[in-house]
Amino acid sequence: MKGNFVALFLSGLLFAGCASVGNQANLKDYTVTITNETANLFLTPILAVGHGERTDDMFQFGKVASPELQAVAEGGNVEPMASQFEGEQIVVDPFNGLLGPGQAVTFNLNGSATRMSVIAMILPTNDGFVVLDNALIKVGMQELYAVDAGTESNTEHITGGGEPNTPGIPHDPGGQANRAATGIEGLSPEGSVERHPGIMGGTGSALDPATHGWKGPVATIRIRN
Repeated sequence: MKGNFVALFLSGLLFAGCASVGNQANLKDYTVTITNETANLFLTPILAVGHGERTDDMFQFGKVASPELQAVAEGGNVEPMASQFEGEQIVVDPFNGLLGPGQAVTFNLNGSATRMSVIAMILPTNDGFVVLDNALIKVGMQELYAVDAGTESNTEHITGGGEPNTPGIPHDPGGQANRAATGIEGLSPEGSVERHPGIMGGTGSALDPATHGWKGPVATIRIRN
């Protein structure tokens, strides 16, 4: 691990709790629980934003990833993305570290929020992430699927690279990858944000689809009030 991912992982919280939104006693808080639904993947420290009204999106399918999205997807650094939502309710790293397989974290959002966004990098991937973007807050459960930022080729090579434009997977928290692997050759960045194609494995890959792959959602979000 190095760069922004190391700084984020080791320093803990970038922000404490939520931005001030005023005391509105007549509005009931939302209780939000995020669960890692995978067997062997980890989520980097999570960024959640509660919006009072619709604001800018974190990403758009088929479009080039913003620098803020690239920082999250390649190295788990949510600080640039969080700065885009100054004045909103911001929760960073409510679990105080990596959210491992089967683990869950719960936090609250003030009842003034009507929309919510959530984002985190998926480890070990090159530039995979999960996201809930500008969604209306509704009591119940929503599923989050893997998305590919398209900023880096999915060589499935663990190099410790976490800085934007530094190739490689920054970390294998589960310790089940082949760190001696050289990476899948001949791949190019997709160039735009798309659904993640999954783990390929094979010659050069440090990852095994049977171990690091996934079917269905990577995470779920349950909202109660």
